[in-house]
Amino acid sequence: MKFIIQISSIIGIFSLLINNTYAKSINPTSNVDKPKSKKDDNYYLIYVNNTLGEINLYSDSTNQKRQESFIFVESLITEINDLILENKDTYRNPEKIDEIEESSKLQKRKDEDQELNTFNTSNLVYPISSIKERLVLYSYLSEKLVKKVKNLDNIVDIIPQRNFSFHEYYSKEDILNETHWKNLSVRENADLHLSLISQGKYDKQKIGKYDSNYYYPSTAGKDIDIVILDSSFNFNYFEFSNTDDRIVKCAANVSDGRPSIKDIENSCGHSTLYHGESVSDTAAGLKHGAASRANVYGVSVATKGAQFSDTDLLAGLQFIYEKLVRPHKTVINLSLGGKDIINSETHKQFDSVLSAIEEKGGIIVASAGNDGELIGKSSNSIFIPCELDSVICVGGITTSQKTSIENVYKIDQYSNYGPPVDVYAPFYVINEIIKENRIQKIEVPGTSFSSPLVAGLVATIMGENPNVKYTKEVILKKLRENGKSETISKNNQSGIIANNGKHIVYSSDGKYNGCGVYAGNRPCSPDDNNNSKDNSKDNSKDNTKDNSEGNDNKPIIRKDGRCGPYYGNAVCGNGQCCNSNGRCGTGLFYCFFDCLPKYGDCY
Repeated sequence: MKFIIQISSIIGIFSLLINNTYAKSINPTSNVDKPKSKKDDNYYLIYVNNTLGEINLYSDSTNQKRQESFIFVESLITEINDLILENKDTYRNPEKIDEIEESSKLQKRKDEDQELNTFNTSNLVYPISSIKERLVLYSYLSEKLVKKVKNLDNIVDIIPQRNFSFHEYYSKEDILNETHWKNLSVRENADLHLSLISQGKYDKQKIGKYDSNYYYPSTAGKDIDIVILDSSFNFNYFEFSNTDDRIVKCAANVSDGRPSIKDIENSCGHSTLYHGESVSDTAAGLKHGAASRANVYGVSVATKGAQFSDTDLLAGLQFIYEKLVRPHKTVINLSLGGKDIINSETHKQFDSVLSAIEEKGGIIVASAGNDGELIGKSSNSIFIPCELDSVICVGGITTSQKTSIENVYKIDQYSNYGPPVDVYAPFYVINEIIKENRIQKIEVPGTSFSSPLVAGLVATIMGENPNVKYTKEVILKKLRENGKSETISKNNQSGIIANNGKHIVYSSDGKYNGCGVYAGNRPCSPDDNNNSKDNSKDNSKDNTKDNSEGNDNKPIIRKDGRCGPYYGNAVCGNGQCCNSNGRCGTGLFYCFFDCLPKYGDCY
């Protein structure tokens, strides 16, 4: 009788949590990366030299319609509008022009009795600003049209519309200093499963509003291979569209113990569970994945319900061992598991092949299972592959969207736990997958998804340090270092939460009630009672000074650019001002709005 290994997700809940309100039809066989013959159309700001003077854009007066300046602007708008209509074939998406024209007609009917903008004849081009001789028009243009409009009289320049952002509430400098990443990327308003692994524990007593950003190194797993052994895969959509930056493909289909490379490209395997699709999105999707630049290789295995046979799993692992392990550049994810008798031939064979993969330089990450059981204590059974020595085993913490943020820092009731579990990660994740020829947004539970989240996290660690020869022990040491301050426990069994190295907890509304790492890295007073083990070290005792003596005759200037009463009364040099957050700097806000001149002033 075959030894059966189950997929480590909760299939019943998986089905119930599908959110069909976010779905759109697609052609799963289409190539999302077809080369474009024309550059993208865009919205532009057209800067005009109006020598006849400014006009009122929001006036109900008809007097100005007789003014020369008004006539000039109206004539220019008409000329550009006609050019757009005559050159619709230059647009990559000419249908957009029809949509804009239709919206213009609807807007006119809507605004008949409440007209505000004098120039409401067209939504294709209209003025947005007029001060003295400077006039700005707003228009939707193709690349070729930009050149034609630029040649019109009185056109100064045409610039693509740009976006301005709010000032960030986080400090890039602090994050890079803590993590030692080369550069920082931020995915704003990210999924909870991502934001949780890039910050320390949230404490509402210390900060105002939870920070939902995902912070990660800009390398994002670049040049690291994530190999996933699972049910089925479909990479033909936006989550894996950056194939100019990485490889994303199916590597093999495994059935009846035989791997096959026929009919594989961007989708492979057949399963109504869509398990592999969610696993791969969690590991490396552009929006929902931890390592959005890592290579992804899917190895699909035939399923019977929610089960794989040991025959196909061993064949799949053999294929991975021989064909897909790039030494010290490969992470293998196994979101599956099952119990077997200790020292049975099945146990020995799985142990042998996974040990061989590890010895070859592969990092193996596997799910702990969803029975809510203590594992690793039995004298006659073993949970495969989680309990094997070559594997990093991942359990789950409660992260359902229905759970308040303060209550996520505990082992989920369905997750297995115990000594074999090396690290815990979010149990619930958000994905977008192709299901029934539609892209559907779903929330799925299970350590099946905790595991690929850690696999992706591991890939980001490896991608950031390409010269390090990573082994399982090196990665485990890193995970333990990153998670040592984020611990959880259940029934006297303790564990660590997966973290990518960034522990600073920011408040998205900028409100703080404490200091240190868990309160935005804000400086602590030397005698602050909160400056304990859950905060950063006493900033006044930092050893990064140029002048270590710090006597009255020799002011302290710190190498890290910190200053003020909470940093040993350090001062700024080089004409910089010290602000209330203990930072040296120049510029408008430092020099005029937030300066402590006692510790440094702008020249």
